[in-house]
Order: sequence, then C-alpha cells, then structure tokens
Amino acid sequence: MTEKQDPKGNKVCEESSTPVVLGIAGSARKKGNSATLLTQVLDELRGKFQTELIHLSDFNIHPCDGCHYCQTKHSCRIDDDMARLYPKLLQANVVLLASPAYMGGIASRMQAFMERTWPIRKGQMTNKVGSYILTGRRRIGMATGVMEEYFTRLGMLKLPGILGFAFESGTIAEDHEATAQVGKLAASVRKHLEMGE
Repeated sequence: MTEKQDPKGNKVCEESSTPVVLGIAGSARKKGNSATLLTQVLDELRGKFQTELIHLSDFNIHPCDGCHYCQTKHSCRIDDDMARLYPKLLQANVVLLASPAYMGGIASRMQAFMERTWPIRKGQMTNKVGSYILTGRRRIGMATGVMEEYFTRLGMLKLPGILGFAFESGTIAEDHEATAQVGKLAASVRKHLEMGE
C-alpha cells in the first residue's frame, strides 16, 4: 500500500487490497436518469469491489476561480466540501462520472467538480480508470467530448461510456440500448481490475 498527499496535505492511501470504484453523480435529482444508470453499474460491481456513490448535490462545491494558488502550493485555497472528495479520488481505482446533458454541455455541479480537480492533475490520477454516463433528450455529443478530454488531461485510462436518451425522470428504463451498455461498462471495469490483480 502506498501513500500520497491530497491537496490539503493529508496523507492518503493510494491503493487498498480491494479495488475501489467511485461513482459521482452530478444531477440535481438523486433518482434522475444519469444517477439511475450509475447506480445500476455500481450494483453490478458491488461485492467483488468496494463501491461508493457520491451525489454532488449533497456537497457545497464552488467553481474554480483561476487564482493559480495550486500551481505552487499543490492544494486548493477554497475552503468547501471539495476537501472531502480529494481523498476519495486519490484512493479510487476507477472513477465513473454521471451527468445529464444540459444545453449541449454537462450539469453545472459536475463542471464545478471537474474544474476543482485541477490540483490533482500532476500525475496523481495517472493510470486510474475513468468512464462516464451521460443522459439527455438529444444531441449529447458535446458533453461526451468534455468528459473524454477531462480524463485525458488527468492522464487516466478511458473506458467507453454510456449514452442514454431520456427527458423525464424514470424514462431511461425505456432506452434498452443504454440498459445494455450498463452491463458492458460493468464488464469492462471488472475485466480491467481483475487484470491488475
């Protein structure tokens, strides 16, 4: 087991004996369509792996203000709930991000969260696995590009994500292709983690 420091200078165990899959839901609705798909993926992985579901709606996270404090201090000067998430990200082997697509982009909570991971972009997330779950009514493509670029910038290994088409809460169940992709993403995560054992 190795240790790293989070952006607040706390020691964090990077690896545990049981791989950790961290799911982060950016929707305002805990039972919204993207959160539902994320929960289903985590349910398929629970047992063999340690899983955790985080709803960003439970956290007070301010957007990055571009102060560049983290450039030299290697930590974030903003005092909010993001400090609770840095250790979880550093401990995780796999990070799954789920968000509805709004106006062609991702939900504002998810955007703020992603911006605030700037202090851990210097190799702390390298070779961890990342994937995404996006839901929307139509034209989700731009949001997909945002997620792909995010994982690239953190140096993470990327697995194909899930695109679900739904508008009202609960209607994701009617998207049978998205439901099938749940099993595929869970299988890809399982295969990757088992190969690393």
